[in-house]
Amino acid sequence: MSKGFPLIHIIYEIVRERGSIDDLELFEVLSSKLQGVSLSEIEKALLKLEVMGKIVTSSKGKKGGLLIELAEDRKYIMPDEE
Repeated sequence: MSKGFPLIHIIYEIVRERGSIDDLELFEVLSSKLQGVSLSEIEKALLKLEVMGKIVTSSKGKKGGLLIELAEDRKYIMPDEE
């Protein structure tokens, strides 16, 4: 991958524009925009964004894969609100 715009910024913009995206779709979008981007680079960038509190990832269930969403769009329900 080229040393241009940081990958975390590119991923954040893609997720922000779409609202949510799965990991395979994100890989396809990034592969079309950036030559030589690897899955491990994407996973590291996703982890950084999650630690920074910018995104939330969740399992898509039995089929595997991740759903990636903006943390600010995520709605949490407190146990006493149920």
